[in-house]
Amino acid sequence: MKKDIPDVEKFLEDNNMTYLYLLLANLEVERLSNLPFSVKKKFNTKLTNLALEHIAQNEVPDYLFEDEDEELSE
Repeated sequence: MKKDIPDVEKFLEDNNMTYLYLLLANLEVERLSNLPFSVKKKFNTKLTNLALEHIAQNEVPDYLFEDEDEELSE
């Protein structure tokens, strides 16, 4: 059963998807802020800037996996 929500569709069209972009970026900031300190200290920019970059590039790296790989190689 498909539900059409014209108000939501109109809102997103009128706002040129900015709302959706910022919502995704906010979720990415939350995800990044919950990473362990050992991972976060390697970032060379603010979490908000990093999250905006991830969403704009449509690439969300798995920092925990990368951190485990580095620990195993040492």
